[in-house]
Amino acid sequence: MAEGGVGRGKGDTCIDASESIEALSLLRLLDVQHFQALVIDTGCDTANFCDFLWSLPELAEKEFQVVNTHIHYDHIMGNYGFCAPGGRSLRGGCRSICQGSRNRHFSQNWQETSLQSMVGAAISNFCVTDWLDEGQRIYLDDENPTEAESLEVLHTPGHTPDSISLYYPAENRIFTGDLIYPGNIFLFLPGSRLEEFEESLCKLKAFLLEKPAGVLLSCGHMTPALKAEKLEELHTLLEAMRSGEARGRAESSALAPEPVTSFQTPCFTLMCRTADVPAMA
Repeated sequence: MAEGGVGRGKGDTCIDASESIEALSLLRLLDVQHFQALVIDTGCDTANFCDFLWSLPELAEKEFQVVNTHIHYDHIMGNYGFCAPGGRSLRGGCRSICQGSRNRHFSQNWQETSLQSMVGAAISNFCVTDWLDEGQRIYLDDENPTEAESLEVLHTPGHTPDSISLYYPAENRIFTGDLIYPGNIFLFLPGSRLEEFEESLCKLKAFLLEKPAGVLLSCGHMTPALKAEKLEELHTLLEAMRSGEARGRAESSALAPEPVTSFQTPCFTLMCRTADVPAMA
């Protein structure tokens, strides 16, 4: 890894890895006190991530399970390290590599949909062993499976059609990948859809209303603990965008072949295709 630190919380290890290719990925390990460790996203491959994890004393003999929140390069480039040479099967000591099942065609076509060619990255081949359905649970302790010590899968498209979020009851925390994070949220990329983004936000809001107060969002791009109340900024903004009350700003991006308009709140900036904004279409 180019840079990074390891922080130990209650029963888990959290690794924030600063990567060399534009994006910053949050890489989190859960359940290190039990037989397996679960890795959420594998970053930009500044080194073999699996080897690095095994070099940590608390993980030296752990079995890994990988979950990708979506297929973009900065979340999957380390996948190959959990595979045997050539990427066609898993490496010994790795249980699975999982992705969301909502749009398998998009996920399986990662050579095109990962954005690697747009940023000059080169992703090594890897295998996917499990496709996660809506509502499926990943149990962290096979010998004593409980809902508290599991991750519940939610399909949350918008940023990509294959995006998933993962709710962890034991910490009252939801891992959102790049669906939500402070800063620029890209909704103009191939497969991004503003309409699906709004639907996913409404889905998250309804889901979190049924959970205990104080839910934390563990987002992509180095944001491990954002208060769920911040989502209200986006709901208010999207309503203003629909009505035409929100003021956008024309933007340009090397990743966007079409006109882009940004809309800002104190915490978030939505970067949308201009044609996708109802009041501007």
